[in-house]
Amino acid sequence: MSHDVEKMMFTGKKQPWWYGNTSQGEAVGTFLGDDAVTSAQAIRAADLEWMALKRPAGYRYGETLYFKKPLWNEVEGECFLVRSSDGQFLGRCTEDYKEFQNSEAFEFLDELVKDGDLLYHTAGSLGQGKRVWILAQTPIQWTIKKRSGKENVHKAFINAMLGHTGNIGISLLPTDVLVVCANTAGWADQKAEGENLVFRISHRGDIKKKLALAAHGLKVMQEQAPARRQVLQAMAQAAMNNEEFIDFATSIFLGLDGDADEIEAGVAKFYEEATPRSKTIMENKVALVTQKFQEGIGNDGDSMYDALNGFTEYFDHFDLDHIKDKIEKGKRAAKAVESSWVGAGAERKALVYKRLKERL
Repeated sequence: MSHDVEKMMFTGKKQPWWYGNTSQGEAVGTFLGDDAVTSAQAIRAADLEWMALKRPAGYRYGETLYFKKPLWNEVEGECFLVRSSDGQFLGRCTEDYKEFQNSEAFEFLDELVKDGDLLYHTAGSLGQGKRVWILAQTPIQWTIKKRSGKENVHKAFINAMLGHTGNIGISLLPTDVLVVCANTAGWADQKAEGENLVFRISHRGDIKKKLALAAHGLKVMQEQAPARRQVLQAMAQAAMNNEEFIDFATSIFLGLDGDADEIEAGVAKFYEEATPRSKTIMENKVALVTQKFQEGIGNDGDSMYDALNGFTEYFDHFDLDHIKDKIEKGKRAAKAVESSWVGAGAERKALVYKRLKERL
């Protein structure tokens, strides 16, 4: 299945790293300015006004003798999902499959926040419409006070991902974002805690009823969020110097976990057995993430919180930069989205959070 980003919209002072690249360019991104936008603006700019339509599945088995018209048979109980805008094939499903349109997802998210406007930071489609994602900002925000006396503003967001393939449902996740650079901080802590904070809804049964239950659950989660924010605040006051961070970063890139002796042994083994090229790649990655720890947006390079933010910025914005132009237009952006939220980047951010929390 193709995972290209066809079209997406995004906002914020920190533009995605691929935006303006000669191979990626503006073809896969519509920049709407620094501030978040309404659902109407977002769905239009991301080109998500189309519908996923269920059509009877069939196959061609021949043609008429004289006029050569195709002969078709329908497959009982099966349907194809196609995109209304261009007939693009999205997937297969059974007759009990319930379509849930992009516009309905935006309407659902708008309905979640009745006491304030829900604003959208990014939205788009992957794989020619097979998957759609939406990142929406709620009115909730708070500040993290740093060792330096500075304050970083975080805001509460909801991430929604829709599948239109017939076998991928609807996922809803509360998260929080460091406003100045669109870092998805909250995703990491929830994965690290092993909490079941993702609502997954199938395209069967009463979807609206399931969404109502999910809405209640999301609100409960948001009420419990202060406990996780206290951990971030503790990290902001916990010292970490440059040397400690470099050692920590190396172990994270190696995916090491466990007690201190096991981690130290794992790092030593890498440097004993790795090829010169592997060592150079590791040094370059550590150097870049160390720069984010020291000078990343909102960072001072002196706390565990800066370490978390440095890694989050790295995995959200820079982790795929080494791929350069070998991948077709749109794929780098798609890989960045998937890695940061559901792939390797998300797993690494979870490991960073877990290891830092253990050090408190």
